[in-house]
Amino acid sequence: MISIIANGFQLFMNYIVAIIVAIVLALALKLPLLPEKPIRFSWTKSALFPTPVFAIGILAIFYSLNVFWIYNGLLIAIVVGLFSAIFVKYLFDYVFPNPQGGSE
Repeated sequence: MISIIANGFQLFMNYIVAIIVAIVLALALKLPLLPEKPIRFSWTKSALFPTPVFAIGILAIFYSLNVFWIYNGLLIAIVVGLFSAIFVKYLFDYVFPNPQGGSE
């Protein structure tokens, strides 16, 4: 088994690439940049939250499993960024439904 070891700077740059790809694709898929006001109590999806959070989390899982694929993880960072934006746009509400209830 061949193990590819990437240094810390490469991993950091791959996280940045995954975040940028996720935000750009989320904006291209017409997600708003910020959630609606008031942001603190908003359950709307946006390009800045939760899209990059999913990208960082999924990429961290791949790196903890020593899956770097090729180009020291750069290609997997791009794929994870694409997947996270598509997931938030189309599948997020099915996996994490909005909370029931409200102010009574």
